Amino acid sequence: MTDLRHQTTSEMEVEVVSKEFIKPSSPTPNHLKSHKLSLLDQFMPPTYCPMLLYYTIEGADRATRKTTPIQLLKQSLSKTLALFYPFAGKMKDDLSIDCNDEGALFIEARAEFPLSLLLERPDMETIGKIQPRAAAWGEGGPGDPVAMVQATTFACGGVAVCLLLSHTIADGVSFMSFFKCWAATARNSGGTLRPNFDAPSFFIPGKTDTKEETYSSLCAPFANASRCGTRRFVFDASATARLKAKASNSQVRNPTRAEVVTALMLKSITAAWNKASNLDKPGALLQPHNLRPKAISSFPDDAIGNYVWPMPMLCEPEAKDNDLPGLVSRLREMKAKVDGPFVRSFVGDGGSAALRQGIREISESLARAQGLVSITSWCNFGHYEIDFGWGRPAWVSAVGTTEETQNLKVDIVILLDTKSREGVEAWVFTGEDQLDVLEQNEELLEFASVDPSAFEI
Repeated sequence: MTDLRHQTTSEMEVEVVSKEFIKPSSPTPNHLKSHKLSLLDQFMPPTYCPMLLYYTIEGADRATRKTTPIQLLKQSLSKTLALFYPFAGKMKDDLSIDCNDEGALFIEARAEFPLSLLLERPDMETIGKIQPRAAAWGEGGPGDPVAMVQATTFACGGVAVCLLLSHTIADGVSFMSFFKCWAATARNSGGTLRPNFDAPSFFIPGKTDTKEETYSSLCAPFANASRCGTRRFVFDASATARLKAKASNSQVRNPTRAEVVTALMLKSITAAWNKASNLDKPGALLQPHNLRPKAISSFPDDAIGNYVWPMPMLCEPEAKDNDLPGLVSRLREMKAKVDGPFVRSFVGDGGSAALRQGIREISESLARAQGLVSITSWCNFGHYEIDFGWGRPAWVSAVGTTEETQNLKVDIVILLDTKSREGVEAWVFTGEDQLDVLEQNEELLEFASVDPSAFEI
C-alpha cells in the first residue's frame, strides 16, 4: 500500500467526475427575468470571487445519512437558487443579468487521497485542483454563469466545497449571505434569508456603459508584468496579540486583528516593491468598505449586490507615520470618511456624479504610487459557522495557484479568520519576485508563519 504521507504534489490528483447546471427549484417570475446592475455593480470588476470550505465527515456519520454529501449539496443549492434567482442566470452584458434559470455550474470531482493530507500540507497547486480551474479570479463575460460550484470528495469521505460568485452582483456580505442560506437549507433550518435585490433602486445605473468609470480602470496602470504566485502568511492568536500591542499608543486604542495585519502587510508589500524595483516610492492600498452600516436605515438588512466602495491610502516608506500605530491610525481616518453623507451621495440621481468624483479622488491619490494592493478583510464573516449538516468546516481557505491567479491584474490580499477566530490568515497574490522578498522580511516573519499546516491554526 502506498504511504500517502509521502505523496508528492503531482501524485495528489483530482479527477472531474461530472459537470452540470443546477437549476432553481421553482421558476423565476417573468417580471424578474432581467436584473439590471446597479451603479456600483457596474463599477466593480466582473471577476469570480472564490471561497473554499473543507469538511471532515466521519464514517459513522456518513453511514446514517439517506443522501450523499453531493446529493445534499445539489438539492439544497437548487432550493437556494430559487431565492437568489440572479445567481441562477448568466451575464448578459455590462448592464444586466439574464435570469433565465439555466442554473449554477456544478462540478463534481474526486480526490484519491485523504483530506487530512491536504490539511497537513496545504499545497497551492493541489488547492488549485479543487476549484473550477479556469474561473477563480478570472473575469466573466456575456453568456457566463453568475455562480459556479466545485464539490470534491476525498478518499476518506471528506468534502471540499468551492463557491465562486461574480463580483458583478455580489460583494463579500452578499457572498456570505448566499453561502449561509445554502447551508441552512441543507440542514432544513428555519428562518432562511429572503434576499433583497433592490440595489439598482438605490444606486441608480448610469445611462451609458463607460469603461473608464470602473474599478478595473483604476487598477490598469498597476497591472502585474510578471507571473503571480500565492502564499499564506498566518498570524496565530499570540502573534495577533503581540501585533495589537505593538500597534497601540495613546492615539490608537484597541486595534483589531484586521487593522494590525492590514497595516503590517501593506508596509511589508511596499518594502518588497521597493526592493524588487530599486526604487523608494510609496505603495498604495485600495480597500473596500461596506456602505451598509453607514446608511442610516436606508438599506434593507438582506440587501444583496455591491454595497461597497474602495478607499485609497498611501504607505510612504520614509514617513514618520509608517510605523504600525501610524498606519493603523491612517486606516481609521480612511474608514471614518465613509460616513452617512458619503454613502448618501451615491444614492439617487446624483450617484453617477458621486462615482465620477470618487474615481477622480482615487486616481489623484494613486498618482505617486509605484504599486497597488487590494487588501480585503473577511474576518468575522462567520465562515466557520457554515454547517451543511456535517458540522463546522475543518478549514476555510481562499484559492490556490491556477493559470488565472498567475495572471492577476493587481496584487490582492485576503484576510481570513483562523479556526480559533483569534488569528488571521493573510492570502497574498502577487508577483513571484515580491513573494520571495516577503518571505525574507524579518518584521513580517516575527509575527507570521508561511504556509503552515491547517492543523496548527
